[in-house]
Formats: sequence, structure tokens, C-alpha cells
Amino acid sequence: MSTVTPFQTVGPYWSIGLRLGFEPLAETQPGGRVVIRGRLIDGAGAGIPDGILEWWHPALPGVQRSTTEDGGSFHIETCKTSHLAVRVLGRGIQTQYLTRLYYADDPDAASDPVLKLVPEPRRHTLLAQPTAVGEYSFNVVVQGENETVFFGI
Repeated sequence: MSTVTPFQTVGPYWSIGLRLGFEPLAETQPGGRVVIRGRLIDGAGAGIPDGILEWWHPALPGVQRSTTEDGGSFHIETCKTSHLAVRVLGRGIQTQYLTRLYYADDPDAASDPVLKLVPEPRRHTLLAQPTAVGEYSFNVVVQGENETVFFGI
């Protein structure tokens, strides 16, 4: 019996020809600057090393991108407002995964109409946790226990 999973057999393999890193912001941004660090994690708990996360910000035009490194780690510098829309692309993901990031220390997050649609026991998967002043931790788990909530649009 094979132990190969879909996450080991399907591209895209971004690291072959595309290393974007994070795109820096202009000096002044609404909400102040924050750094988000995390990991893109597969169903077996391993990091996905060749993924891309696209960060769609309600206060900025365009999109910011971050790539994952060995172990699935990523980081992005952005500005803090109510939420970020996140599109996940990577090995074994044959379409796209769409999710959101909310800040756990934002008292207004609980009143967000989209977050309120998510069952209470699953909301924690959408909350970035503060780790230091201006820094947050946010992991994206694509399947299995603690799978991040994804939205079908």
C-alpha cells in the first residue's frame, strides 16, 4: 500500500521558478504595521514548503504575496485593520483555498458578520494570536485536526 498522499503528488511547485518573499508596504498605512508569521501545514502536520499565500486587504489596493519556505513557514508585513482575506495555493491544492484572518485582540472581530457565520468551536482557526507588540502568529492547516475554516465562494 502506498503512503503517498495528494499533497506529495500534485504541483504547483512554486519554488522551482518563483520566490516572491514578502512585499513591503509604503511608510504610512492605515491601522499601523504588523508582521504575521506562521506555517502552511498539511494533513499529516508537516509544513508545505512551496506554497503561496495571497493577502487581500480591505484598505489596500492590489494583493500582497508571501511564499512558504522549508518547513512551511511564511511571514508578511501588512497593516492592521479588521481582517485579511487569504487565498492559499500550493502543493496538492488543485484549486484554491479561501479563508480569512482576524486579530484575536481586536474587540470588534466578534461582531464581524462573516466570522459570526463560523461555528464557535471553529472560530479559533481564523484568529491570529499576538506574540509581541506588532507581531502575530497565524497557521493555515489545510486538512485534519484543527483544519482552518475555508470558504466556498
